[in-house]
Amino acid sequence: MSYKHVLVEKKDGIAGITLNEPENLNALSLELRAELIDIFHKLPDEDDVNVVTITGNGKAFCAGGDIRTMAGVTPVAGRKRLKSGQRLVRAMVDLEKPIIAVVNGVTAGAGVSLVLASDLVIASDKAKFHFSFVNIGLVPDWGQFYFLPLRVGMCRAKELMLTGGPIDAVEAARIGMINRAVPLETLYEEADKLAGRFAAGPGQAYAMIKCALNRWPSTLEALLELESTMQAVGFSSEDLAEGRKAFLEKRKPVFKGK
Repeated sequence: MSYKHVLVEKKDGIAGITLNEPENLNALSLELRAELIDIFHKLPDEDDVNVVTITGNGKAFCAGGDIRTMAGVTPVAGRKRLKSGQRLVRAMVDLEKPIIAVVNGVTAGAGVSLVLASDLVIASDKAKFHFSFVNIGLVPDWGQFYFLPLRVGMCRAKELMLTGGPIDAVEAARIGMINRAVPLETLYEEADKLAGRFAAGPGQAYAMIKCALNRWPSTLEALLELESTMQAVGFSSEDLAEGRKAFLEKRKPVFKGK
């Protein structure tokens, strides 16, 4: 994959995505978001990719929507613009591979939504999250109304959205918005270690776990039925046969995602 505004590197089962407009703090220009949509629509068919990481080049992860493109937007054009961004969020959620957001610096607005749409989040302890929509007279978008209360609860979500934040990574980890905050100098090492674990793991099990959790909240009955169907698939998989054999032989399993 070759793009102008995004870097993509595939290696050892990992697809590393880097937003590459550091001079604009990786703001989501219309061109950059179009490339991200294309990437995430192609990733389901990349059989040599088991896990995805996404980060930003330079001192920012993502400054959110490009405010320079927001003048004179009509209601029809505005709805079309939002629907485009929502396709990216939906593609991230629907991708049956773990997505790890590696937050290297400041992130704001829709950049926070990208983080929240990821499955796991590791951030530099110097990173800050700005819920900046309200500061320019807008409401949160790209799924933030769904993801943020799900992660931190309604009370804290209202506080962050109404005040605009910011919140630092250490506090974000404390309240469950992200998984962990680590020193910047070890950020990519920690992310590579986690991505490597997923790259060598049982891909179909990861896919089904992500699929099931994305249906939460749901009823107990619905989730029991879903787990029965999924586990039936798991019982017939090559990965279970390998996992069981490795357990009995007291060795590390070699999974193939089948």
